[in-house]
Amino acid sequence: MIYNELRLVGNALGMNKGNRYQDAYEQFLQGEIDLFYKEVYPTLLVFTRRLLPSTLVYLAEDCVQDSIFKLYRQRSEMSSPERAKSFLYVCIHNAVVSYIRKDNSRQHFISQDNDSFEDDFSVELIRQETIDELMGAVDRLPDDMRQLCMMIFREGLKTSEIAQQLNMTESGVKKKKRRLLDLLRKSLSPEALFFASIILSN
Repeated sequence: MIYNELRLVGNALGMNKGNRYQDAYEQFLQGEIDLFYKEVYPTLLVFTRRLLPSTLVYLAEDCVQDSIFKLYRQRSEMSSPERAKSFLYVCIHNAVVSYIRKDNSRQHFISQDNDSFEDDFSVELIRQETIDELMGAVDRLPDDMRQLCMMIFREGLKTSEIAQQLNMTESGVKKKKRRLLDLLRKSLSPEALFFASIILSN
């Protein structure tokens, strides 16, 4: 059931639009893991960190690595790039639930029932797939906008953190964000543009 839901979400948001993902996936099927690992790891890490409670965030890297290597072992069973990506999300979902249950966190797990967790997972999945679409549009942007995209959508940095790293004022970063949104309007679906505007407003 989870896989079917993931597949529907992936199709709706254009899960397989990125040429980089497609190229990396084709190499992955041949047993070359490096390019695929570099392509999916940052996205999955941010996604997993958002799902884990703060006391377990340190487990995010293990969770992502285990999921990628599970996929590697079963790559011959993947009928499409979409299925492979869905498989990764299912692995992460199951690992996060397992970590929460194991961690003396029973109390945390019980305090948010299963339906609540599944709702959170679905929201994060849609958010992550939207970010994937956003990153697919990055190659057409100027260098400074590509850098800003990476900092916001891949690294999850806040305006104040970006300002510090770029040695800019926060108001300057906000102006760049507005310019970025104007540029993205030309290449994003309405759904992705809506989510981008929410993320960029923070």
